Amino acid sequence: MDFKSTILEIFESFNKPLPGYQAHVELAPYRNKSELNFKEKNPKIASTLLLLYPKDYEIFFCLIERQEYEGTHSNQISFPGGKNESGETIKQTAIRETHEEVGVETLSVNIIGELTQVYIPPSNYLIHPFVGYCDFAPNFKPNSREVKNIIEVNIKELYKKEVIKRKKMTFKKNGNNVDYDVPYLDLNDKLVWGATSVILNEFRKLIDIQV
Repeated sequence: MDFKSTILEIFESFNKPLPGYQAHVELAPYRNKSELNFKEKNPKIASTLLLLYPKDYEIFFCLIERQEYEGTHSNQISFPGGKNESGETIKQTAIRETHEEVGVETLSVNIIGELTQVYIPPSNYLIHPFVGYCDFAPNFKPNSREVKNIIEVNIKELYKKEVIKRKKMTFKKNGNNVDYDVPYLDLNDKLVWGATSVILNEFRKLIDIQV
């Protein structure tokens, strides 16, 4: 898989309409359209980065496994990302957070485009997901305070036949425990669900990569 030509194809794909809600609901059927009415909730703004890079003549992207802490996203697998700070654009947030969490130099990151924003009700965050690339494999330096592991995923994993699987999970809803049959992405034998899977599913629907 040629890295430069694939990046050009991805750039061109961002000229098409984004799959948006239809791609999101495939990996989050337990969500409903009412959750998209988030403006009245004054959500906190955050950005993430799906960072592509060449490695061993293939194309990879990185995910992180977060440290355990007292919070909504403890131990979850996600993209590098975080809260927007005063005085910076949402694009700058994605690049800065990637540098802070996994050590990728800011000047090496090239942004391709932005996918559909994702609202996270439990934490009241509105996520702006960016897609970008480095021309070389980064020398990752994980921030041990926030990141337990870096997971390097071959982009081909997104397009394997049985990448979407299902697992029963229990959530709190209106004070009650409710069981859901939750779809997730099986990547490197890791269970990737929630906002991260939703973003990746939109990416794989938008980008038609032949593997």
